[in-house]
Amino acid sequence: MTSLNHPLSVKWLLFSFRGRIGRKSFLLAALFLMLIQLALLSFAVSLYGNGVEDDSAQAGAALFGAVFLISWVVMAFSLLALTVKRLHDLSLPAILGVTLLIPGIAFFAWLFLAIAPSKQETNEHGPVPFPRK
Repeated sequence: MTSLNHPLSVKWLLFSFRGRIGRKSFLLAALFLMLIQLALLSFAVSLYGNGVEDDSAQAGAALFGAVFLISWVVMAFSLLALTVKRLHDLSLPAILGVTLLIPGIAFFAWLFLAIAPSKQETNEHGPVPFPRK
């Protein structure tokens, strides 16, 4: 069995475009990213859901909006990295990751990535993530 070209870490999983991941890793990491976004959104709604009354609250809302935007960009980058590694696992070109940006196709592309089984052979992106025995 060949060795991995990368360390198995959260940094690699969420921010690297190298290697390949299986569908379970893809689903769990995507769920993790969605839960973080939902937590931030629910926090914003609980704080600012009734409207912003004074200047200090408006400044706080603006700061939180900036934090939310930055977190969204980081999450989008991480989801793209997950998608590219998943496409590598399926021996498909990474450019197909742009299908997640097309509103009518994104759900079906994501669903495909979530349910398609891994290719059970080593490819140019590395060995099978979790080989069947």
